[in-house]
Amino acid sequence: MEELEWIKKMQQGDDTAFFIIYEKYKNAALRTAYLITGNRYTGEDILQETFVQCCLHIKELKDPTTFKAWFYKILTRTAWKFAKKEKIAVPVENLFETIDESVEEDSEKTFLQKEERRKLLEAINQLDLKQRITVILYYYNEMSVSEIAKATGSLEGTVKSRLFFARKKLYQKLKADAFFKGRVCEKNG
Repeated sequence: MEELEWIKKMQQGDDTAFFIIYEKYKNAALRTAYLITGNRYTGEDILQETFVQCCLHIKELKDPTTFKAWFYKILTRTAWKFAKKEKIAVPVENLFETIDESVEEDSEKTFLQKEERRKLLEAINQLDLKQRITVILYYYNEMSVSEIAKATGSLEGTVKSRLFFARKKLYQKLKADAFFKGRVCEKNG
């Protein structure tokens, strides 16, 4: 059965459909919440609250084909609330280490990839919240500008602007970092 059919069944109160949608979205949603807040436990709270809200309001979704944007709108608004409430200071942790378990830990290439990811995440975490969320949805969740606009309640032009200025800030931060010296200029120069 396709996702659209499961969403329609979920709107009709089908618990099995809810759990199937939950399984499909939970990892990406948790990663997104973590990247926004920098805290796994807060990310788990955001994930739980997002699915509770999704379950409570699924019948209000008029067009099931827009579920993904609608879902991420709930998630980003929930994350904003948590971030504002807790005034989260984002620690730099390597979320991706668990993903790389199959790669030999001692290799120089693996170390450089992990260090690059850590530095990139550190730079992303220094962006303002709206730019950070836009970057996370665009690059980590592979959402289109249109989907991000719907998810954040912004205009597409605003999303494009946030991406533009976020890329510019990231470029400047990474260019100034000793780890990336030469690498950023070589790739973009």
